[in-house]
Amino acid sequence: MLDPPDEPKSLTRSQIKDLRLPAWKMNGVQRRGFQAQMTLKYCQGRARLAQTVFRWGTENIELGLAQKRTGIMCVGLQSAFSTANRCQEKQPLLLWHYPWDKLQNLILNKTQHLKLP
Repeated sequence: MLDPPDEPKSLTRSQIKDLRLPAWKMNGVQRRGFQAQMTLKYCQGRARLAQTVFRWGTENIELGLAQKRTGIMCVGLQSAFSTANRCQEKQPLLLWHYPWDKLQNLILNKTQHLKLP
């Protein structure tokens, strides 16, 4: 019979609660990265233990650990399927103020940290 996973001995209930709050406020890549880092630091890299301790989803933790291990960031398609207005609809004069090559450089500078396959 397996022993139930214990809480990490270095964390109090208050500290666990404090660590859950930032993850709740983050989204996407940031959240998964934070969850993976805390899993490695406090739960010996075990996603199920982190799920039990922090009450985070195992899939998010495992994906965050995989992203950390490989360096490849998984970006969701939420924006492609959302009903939010596109940039051109929100700011129609954007292309008039910025030539396309400057916009491309701006976008590339903002997304440099993403490693695509």
